[in-house]
Amino acid sequence: MIRGVILEGLSTTGKTSVLSALKRVHSSSPHAERTMIALSEHYSQILHSDHGVLRSLDQNEHISLLNQHIDYLEQLYGWIASLGQTKPSNGIFFILERFHLNHRAAFADHSKIEALEQRLLRLNARCILLTLSPEAVPARYVESRGEAWRTYVMANHPSAEDACRKFVEDQEALRSCMKQSLLPAVEINTDDAAWDAYASQILKTLD
Repeated sequence: MIRGVILEGLSTTGKTSVLSALKRVHSSSPHAERTMIALSEHYSQILHSDHGVLRSLDQNEHISLLNQHIDYLEQLYGWIASLGQTKPSNGIFFILERFHLNHRAAFADHSKIEALEQRLLRLNARCILLTLSPEAVPARYVESRGEAWRTYVMANHPSAEDACRKFVEDQEALRSCMKQSLLPAVEINTDDAAWDAYASQILKTLD
């Protein structure tokens, strides 16, 4: 048995907080899988730090990276299945942060990502899109991480209002990508920052 969730959403919607809560809530269940694999966005996003320099992967590089991660999940599950491990506790639970929707939003050609999504379907993956209400964006996106973050956000925007408007537009684009995706998906609003409650809700969608 294998199952997992893919946490998607823009910065400050709570992906990392939900990932931590999922690990905590999942491990508290006596019937949960004893093997958990959690992959943060640092290993799967398009824009990343290469020896301290930000570099953006092209489409082929990004697809190759995502496929390598899925290769490992498939190989691990195939090995466990070959041993006849059928108890739920002997299964695998995985969490991927910022994965396939990130690709759909960045590149116009979705043919290769659809093949990748087919593989994720066979691994019983479900997409969770974390979002903010427009009225919650200023406090969470612009102000929540201190002055250094605010300076970073404002670097490419003439005003906070413009930054928030762009956030809402980008979030709507992710919603469109979610609808185009082959994976079953659930959207969760994280305005209240109730991380453990969201984690419990996500796990219930997998039952």
